[in-house]
Amino acid sequence: MQSIRFCGTYAGWRVRGVCLAGWGLVWALVGGAPVYSQQLIDATKVIGRDACSKCHAAELTAWQRSAHGKKAWDLLDDPKASDFARKMGISAADIKSEKSICTGCHGTHQKSTGNLIIAKGNSCESCHGGAGGDGGWLAVHSDYGQGAADTLAALLKQRESESADHLVSRKAATQKAGMNRAEDALAIASNCLQCHIVPDEKLIAAGHPSSTKFEFVEWAQGEVRHNFLLNPKENAEVPSLWLATGEGRTPKGRKQLMFVAGQLADLVLSLRIRAGVTSAKRGTLGDLANDRIDDALDEVEDAEVDELAPILDIMKKNKIKKSTLKKTTAGDKKLYSGVADEVQAIADAFVEKYKDATGLPASLKPPRKAKGKAFGR
Repeated sequence: MQSIRFCGTYAGWRVRGVCLAGWGLVWALVGGAPVYSQQLIDATKVIGRDACSKCHAAELTAWQRSAHGKKAWDLLDDPKASDFARKMGISAADIKSEKSICTGCHGTHQKSTGNLIIAKGNSCESCHGGAGGDGGWLAVHSDYGQGAADTLAALLKQRESESADHLVSRKAATQKAGMNRAEDALAIASNCLQCHIVPDEKLIAAGHPSSTKFEFVEWAQGEVRHNFLLNPKENAEVPSLWLATGEGRTPKGRKQLMFVAGQLADLVLSLRIRAGVTSAKRGTLGDLANDRIDDALDEVEDAEVDELAPILDIMKKNKIKKSTLKKTTAGDKKLYSGVADEVQAIADAFVEKYKDATGLPASLKPPRKAKGKAFGR
């Protein structure tokens, strides 16, 4: 009888010398061109949604009925998409091919036996990272410390009886191997923003919209919600495994943490974008980045959280304010990249300190509305 076993551990993914693992913002420039979240994922590590569905059938069903699962690819058939592509030098015939930058966010890249396959829409690994290959995170993600399982049913039973200590070590191992876990709010929010902001000056100039009002909690509570791990019949408000494995954890606290994580991720990415733009004139990507930086700083100030106060001090020290944001200079790359690194360190420390989402101040008030209706609600 063949046993179910996935092999290897993979400590991050690499893009032309840039190693990206665990949390932290996944943003890079390759040869001066913008790189989107899915392009940072090694396509040879992507195994496809069918492998995930063996243990996460309810999650996949919910996702496939969301706009990300159904409509992301179909948007490439919109006449506006053809117009954007034409302005980018991409023919209508190539808009869904490997020659198109569009598939980096509207599809999922998978490479098998040297051939690139572009799956329609966003899939599991678009958000959680490439899982397969030698050392892929799927190996440790599905190892419950009880040896090989002979059947899928046996594997799921192992999951139910996994020890608390092994769960802790498994979470750490999957994160080290490059997985963006559902409970890792900062990593997931950062990944979402890679596409939603549209960090490409030429694409913005071509008229492609940017999600200027992207708010992490609103999206996570809406149609993309798929928290079925501990109960396949209930789409929980927040990741159910996270909720069940920490003292004092509540959905309210989790949403507060997600709210802060989303704002901090937005601020860091916007600063990195601002570091590389050539213009901050009205309507440009630089202008959009400036607006996002202003909005995120307003949220940080309104939150009145002691651990976040140093961010405002960093801005003051570096004289980053509305008037200076409007001017691009030769020193922008060094200035804004350095500030982004400092803010990232504060963000990492904050989410680590409040990983249980307990003790957060009442001043943190995430939005109550959601983007669309959650599946099964």
